[in-house]
This record gives sequence, structure tokens and C-alpha cells, in this order.
Amino acid sequence: MKIIVTHYNPDLDAMMSVWLIRQFLPGWSKARVEFVPAGLTFEGKPADGDPEIIHCDTGGGKYDHHLTDEDTCAAILVSKEIFQENEKLDDWPKKAIQRMLAVVNEIDHAKFFSWPEPVSDRWDFSFYQALGGMAGNLTDAPAKLIEVSLVVLDGIFRIFLEKVEAEGILECGYKFKTRWGEGIAVTSENVEIPLLALKSGFALVVRIRPRSGHLGIYGNWQKGVNLKKIYLKLKKLDPEANWFLHASGCMVLNGTRSDPRRKATKIKLEEMVKLLEK
Repeated sequence: MKIIVTHYNPDLDAMMSVWLIRQFLPGWSKARVEFVPAGLTFEGKPADGDPEIIHCDTGGGKYDHHLTDEDTCAAILVSKEIFQENEKLDDWPKKAIQRMLAVVNEIDHAKFFSWPEPVSDRWDFSFYQALGGMAGNLTDAPAKLIEVSLVVLDGIFRIFLEKVEAEGILECGYKFKTRWGEGIAVTSENVEIPLLALKSGFALVVRIRPRSGHLGIYGNWQKGVNLKKIYLKLKKLDPEANWFLHASGCMVLNGTRSDPRRKATKIKLEEMVKLLEK
């Protein structure tokens, strides 16, 4: 049976390495994970001596970065072989993985000290910070820690995939002017688009989901957006559709993944843009 070896109390770099091997290295999806004291190898064997055993972030082998002062980490070293061995990875997942690796490497080299407001409590809700707390709480760690972390990394990968795609979609989206600033309209199922667009400075985002026909309008409250008037207008124009106005006044929804039963609007994206321009 194939074995992945890393150190006790695995950090984010070790977790990411294990996740990459299981997810993307052909034949390693069911590999068992074993743990050794940091720097040592499994059963004292040479780190790269057995093709059925991969050591990462320990053992002094090809996936252990501790013997060099280069700005790299174990996960980056693993990824180089992943990209060579897995031909199914196209540019989109590769970009997502590379973006994840850039953050993992920053954390592994303690570059978070230079992040904005490094002592802010918001960082303590991040995954890498939670690892320390989980390690102390899980009675059968580190095996349980790996199990939980791999599920979380699956979710983070999904977010990065959506984000990379969303960036490309926003470049091609239809831009328009509103009283609050620039808006953008897109047709896409991508869930990251509204937040990414608002974070990028757009005052309004209109998104139609092509599969269901459901429409959402998202406004930036910092720019003074209030969608109550457009909400009332939409209810008159298409009373058969289900409309929801968020209490903040910054969001009008015609259906969500949380409630797919809502009847989709007949109003087209172009019509919606014209209403918002007025």
C-alpha cells in the first residue's frame, strides 16, 4: 500500500502536501498517511528510497525544504511533480493551485507579520490559525487533524477555482453607469462573482444564473446603494416572479441556491441594466 509520510503536529504546508498528493498524483488517492518526528523518516528508511513511500516536509528528501534557504515550501516542491505527472490539469486548476501555494508559502515563512492588521481577531478565524486549536482539541490527532484538514482544503480549492474563473468572467462582463458608480452585469453560475466584483470596486453587480434563470442584484453599501425603489419597480414589472429585498436595501434576489423553488423572472439582463441605469 502506498504511504505518505509527514511530521507530527502537521502544519499547513504538510497538510497541503498531503492534499496535493492524494488529489492529483495518479495512483495515490487512497494512500495511507503516517507520521514521524520532524526531520526523521518512516521506519528509518531513506526518504526517497521506496517508490511506494513519499516523504513530505520531513526526512531530508526531495519534498523537504528545510535543507535550503530558498523561498519555497514542501507543497511547492510536491506541486512541480504533480504538474508533470497529471496531464488532466488544465490552466484553470493549475492557476487555482498556484494561488493557494503562494499563500501557503507566505504562511510557512511567517510573512503574515506584514499582512494588514496582523493582530486583528479576524485572522484567528482563518484555517491556518484554526489548525493549532484543532491539534489541541482532537484526541486522536494527528490522524484526525489530517482527515478534517483535507476536507477543508477541498473547499478552499473550490473557492479558488471559482475565484480564478470569476476574474475572467468579470473582465468580459457588461459595464454600465448608475447613480452610485459603475455596475457590471454577467450571466454565470459562478458564486464568487458578486462578492469579488464588489470587493473590486463596483457599486452594483447583476448576475443571472443561466440554469435556473434566477437573478440577483448586489449593491455596495459603502457607496450608498439602496435598491428599494428598483425592488418595488420589479414587483410591478414582473409580479409573478418571486422577489426578495434584503433588510440592508443592498440586495434584491429572485431566487437562491438556498431556495431554488422561487419562480424566475422574465426580465432579461439587458432590460435590468437599463432599469438600473435610470
